Amino acid sequence: MTGSLSRGGSMSSSRPSEPISLRGRRIFVTGGTGFVGRCLLDYFQDSATRWGTDFEVVVLSRSPQAFLDRHPLYAGRAWLRFATGSLDHLPAPEAGRFTDVLHAAADTHSAPAPLEWLDQLVQGTRRVLDFAVAAGAERFLLVSSGAAYGPVPDGVARFREDAQFAPVTSDSRSVYGQGKRLAEHLCALYMQQHGLACVVARCFALISEHMPLDGPYAAGNFVRDALAGHDIEILGDGSSVRTYLYGRDAAHWLVSLMCRGEPGQIYNVGADAAVSILELAHAVAAQASPPLKVRVLRQGTPSPRAVYVPDIEKAGRLGLRVDTSLAEAIVATMRALTDFASPPAA
Repeated sequence: MTGSLSRGGSMSSSRPSEPISLRGRRIFVTGGTGFVGRCLLDYFQDSATRWGTDFEVVVLSRSPQAFLDRHPLYAGRAWLRFATGSLDHLPAPEAGRFTDVLHAAADTHSAPAPLEWLDQLVQGTRRVLDFAVAAGAERFLLVSSGAAYGPVPDGVARFREDAQFAPVTSDSRSVYGQGKRLAEHLCALYMQQHGLACVVARCFALISEHMPLDGPYAAGNFVRDALAGHDIEILGDGSSVRTYLYGRDAAHWLVSLMCRGEPGQIYNVGADAAVSILELAHAVAAQASPPLKVRVLRQGTPSPRAVYVPDIEKAGRLGLRVDTSLAEAIVATMRALTDFASPPAA
């Protein structure tokens, strides 16, 4: 591998944080069947194993049975229930039914109809906030995104939560960032008007066995190619800089913020060790057997966010840390995907 795997200091501990006890909590989750959602479901199971199943998680899903057919691992969990519906058709809330609402449902990349996408991000969040108020929830966590900061200005190495950056409103490509900012503002308004304790988690890049392998995520595409034994190709020049937080770490951070984040506050959720896309490709290629080559095609257009790195000091003040280094996360992700693909022993 050429170059260093990461730049800057890292808070990696290489030791998983103990899962939070969820005793007595009743949690309603949107987006629980997606990439981040399945990381959360795994974490809830960790909590159940450690502390017992005296809690309930209800996951919104258009088709619960179809999800369980694809992912039978989650069937039969004592703490897990499903509610059939969508952001457009939420179940009728029952007063006092939930202590917490965790809203993670949103398309993260370009949709065919941008106005419908914006409506999902904004009106979808408002519907879930209304649900939380009607259900008597005490706390609300919005899973937002670092896209809310917009493009990184020159000379800025990391995004802090108090940064006054934003996507350009005249840029029609900034739907996701604009929508997340409006969703965050809705949280502030519902906190003021209804007293709902809202916390915002701005997520940066994650890596996990649950990530899409055929989508717009470089890490997912690299892992897919490595597992198939194909050389890894980078469409651009590989110079864009990211950080990658392991899915289990991200789930611990999100549940921690749901339980004890300061209401009205925004927290970055991400790793602190910066790595270029080229370095990421080499790190993934090195884990293949035999190691693979990396090909830089230099045919991509420059990224609008060449540097996409969070400052995580604020989360650190809550005791949150990066438990898993990027190298460890890559190994764990590829091992899990290999295990999933392998037939059970006779």
